[in-house]
Amino acid sequence: MLRVLSRQAFGVIRANYSSASAGGQVLNEELKKRIDGLVKASDVVVFMKGTQQEPMCGFSKNVKLVLDFHNIKFNDHNVLADAELREGIKVYSDWPTIPQVYVKGEFVGGCDIMISMHKDGEISDFFDEKNIPNKYGKK
Repeated sequence: MLRVLSRQAFGVIRANYSSASAGGQVLNEELKKRIDGLVKASDVVVFMKGTQQEPMCGFSKNVKLVLDFHNIKFNDHNVLADAELREGIKVYSDWPTIPQVYVKGEFVGGCDIMISMHKDGEISDFFDEKNIPNKYGKK
């Protein structure tokens, strides 16, 4: 039940940001294909400021901590090292902030969504549904 409510709330939040986040920008086909490849290259992908080993902002660090707490392995992409990727991922997801978390190619959200899922106790169920091993999930 909590997951359904949180996902509905996420939909409302995303709808409120959607028109403003991309700023009318359009991804060129080459960058879109590149991001598609990055998003689909691993079950869990995080576009973040910095890396897993050295997050460069508190929001990125918090996402890393949540995923680490649940023993979720993820690929990271440092948007600070690639300005085109940094701006492109915002247009790709139609979400204005970083970090951004993708699971099995689907945009999940950013720091606020991941922390909310963790606090509400629904993150393990979410990863179970996606068949991603996690510390507190069903084995």
